[in-house]
Amino acid sequence: MATSIVGLDIGSSGIRAAEFTIGRRALSLRKFASVPLPTGAIRAGVLTDIEAVSEALTALWAEGRFGTKNVVLGLANASILVRQMDLDWMPPADFRRALRYQVEDALPIPVDDANLDYHLLEDLDVPGEDGEEARRVSRVLLVAASREMVDGFVEAVHRAKLRPISVDIIPFALVRAIWSSSPDPDAPAEAIVDIGFDTVKVVVHQGGKPRYVRMIPGAGSDGITRALRDKYDWSWEDAERTKIKAGLPGHADFDNATPNADGLEHPAQGLIASEVESLVSEIRTTLEFFRNASDEPIPLSRVLLAGAGSGLGGLSEVLAQRLGVPVEKLSVLDRIHTPRRLMLSEEDEAALVIPAGLCTGVAV
Repeated sequence: MATSIVGLDIGSSGIRAAEFTIGRRALSLRKFASVPLPTGAIRAGVLTDIEAVSEALTALWAEGRFGTKNVVLGLANASILVRQMDLDWMPPADFRRALRYQVEDALPIPVDDANLDYHLLEDLDVPGEDGEEARRVSRVLLVAASREMVDGFVEAVHRAKLRPISVDIIPFALVRAIWSSSPDPDAPAEAIVDIGFDTVKVVVHQGGKPRYVRMIPGAGSDGITRALRDKYDWSWEDAERTKIKAGLPGHADFDNATPNADGLEHPAQGLIASEVESLVSEIRTTLEFFRNASDEPIPLSRVLLAGAGSGLGGLSEVLAQRLGVPVEKLSVLDRIHTPRRLMLSEEDEAALVIPAGLCTGVAV
């Protein structure tokens, strides 16, 4: 009998969930649903109102009519530490047992208060000092998250009578959404940038192996909406609607849109362009840090855009110009089976990326 699982993307603006049947070669989408969250229930990926999230999850299951209560939960906030480290090599079982003792001095919180995991990048020999022999190390991406933060999400899921079988960080899920085969160390590096409501997630991978992760709080698409609301004294809904319709100069979705002397098809485009410039600058600085962190700069072959904020008209073109690499939209529709009966909007298709990545490779 086919096994199904639900990937949960709990963001600041709402919860997106997709149920997949796990097959031998690919995921098959069964159902998709989303519900909004009250303002402030999630802030920059941090849960602040367990009851509100639990009630939203209960409403989501009633609306989506999912056939399972098994869920995989994705997390992404600035309090999650993801850092490359070289640690003494040990056999895998011993390495995992000794992990907390090897990294305790590198953590910003007490090791007993942290959930720890790691992603092995490679085993290598590093030169010794003062004539000493080379030593064997494991180069890893260490992941450390506060137990209290993770437990809050897990409690909200339990209160909704759901069964969390796995918790993962969203940047790793983004990589699996496009690369589920064995890692290819010879593949060129590429970046995935997920622009959410109030957090931007950046992950660079090389042939399916994550190399660099950064979460940027306060840099999501809502910043543009708030700037429009404050300047024009609009409601949040009017500001959001105008942002989407206006986009950047040259990309307005209005009937008979004609540029004025300043090249703007709508007065709001000037402010939108200014806010986008700040966002693009943050993303560019993040990727430049990765590219220059090693002895030889690592080139990026392309950037894939995901998240609700990535659909802003003209954003991909500006990013491509500033970064000097191709920028493409990330889609999982060519990697999952989707029944014809499911009518998905363009926004829904974008929202499938994280749930699909969360469910890829999960054993139920």
